[in-house]
Amino acid sequence: MRIARWCVLCAALSAIVAFGAQPSPAAMGMGEELKTAITHSGFAEKYDTTKEVTLHLHHVINCIVGPGDPLFDKMAGNPCQGQGKGIMPDIKAAMGQDQEYQVAWWLAHLADQAIKMGNLAQAKAAAHIIKTQLTSMSKM
Repeated sequence: MRIARWCVLCAALSAIVAFGAQPSPAAMGMGEELKTAITHSGFAEKYDTTKEVTLHLHHVINCIVGPGDPLFDKMAGNPCQGQGKGIMPDIKAAMGQDQEYQVAWWLAHLADQAIKMGNLAQAKAAAHIIKTQLTSMSKM
């Protein structure tokens, strides 16, 4: 009976290695960064002034890219300070520039473009898309 359990465990581990299964960003210790970015994308989605929406989209970008990235806006503040190095740098350190990293890159650039467009409705729509995708990443 004990040997059978070990065989099942070994088979499961082999399958994980063989198929390249990787832990989710939340499982890699990015849970707090993701929660903070999700919260701020939610703020951006619900507020009704361009100033508030822009501020919270900057917060989302800062949480995603971390302070070492050119998109990082120090003047906007970093609500993820002390929670990691940024979602993208943390993913890169743990898994390289995999699909999750690329998704995070696109989300940061979506937020940046939404800010630059200066259209409140479009910025709020971008915040909704970002919140939805970050929430999905947090549940993987």
